[in-house]
Amino acid sequence: MIDVSSAMTARDLIRALPAALLGILLAGCGYHLAGHASALPAGITSIGIPLFVNHTNQPEMGQRVTERVIDEFSTRGRVRILPGEDGAQALLKGVILSYTQNPVVISEKGRAARYEIMITAHVTLLETATEKVLWEDDHFVFKRQYDLPETTQETSDPEIFAIEGVAGDFAASVVTSILEGF
Repeated sequence: MIDVSSAMTARDLIRALPAALLGILLAGCGYHLAGHASALPAGITSIGIPLFVNHTNQPEMGQRVTERVIDEFSTRGRVRILPGEDGAQALLKGVILSYTQNPVVISEKGRAARYEIMITAHVTLLETATEKVLWEDDHFVFKRQYDLPETTQETSDPEIFAIEGVAGDFAASVVTSILEGF
């Protein structure tokens, strides 16, 4: 008579073996979790972030994105942030090339309930002493969908609400790309 519980255990062991071997290999090959690496050279302790240039039809976009990028760098606490090039070891320059907002879900009242927003930008981090490019993305694309709360639709401009949301997420994406080298 065959013991079914032992056969199932052996089968489970055979199925788990490839995953266990992969885990052992990854542990020894220098693999590490995101957040431990930095694309910034060790000597960079300050970054100047002037106002992002805005080439969109949204007049507040450059200011809002710049504020959120400064907030995001400040939250991470790895470098000192300055408002311009003076005294900075690196300079982050940004040009917002496009901003599009399209409703993707319409409520029963006929108003947009969800938007898809896309921002395209050219972002460059330069070492100020040498003007060496430390990080650059000349076509940084950020795309996300946002739900619009029903109360916001009644009391304010939904586009302002969407810009506020996307500016913070866009900034987090840029800063993560720079600091973690993705």
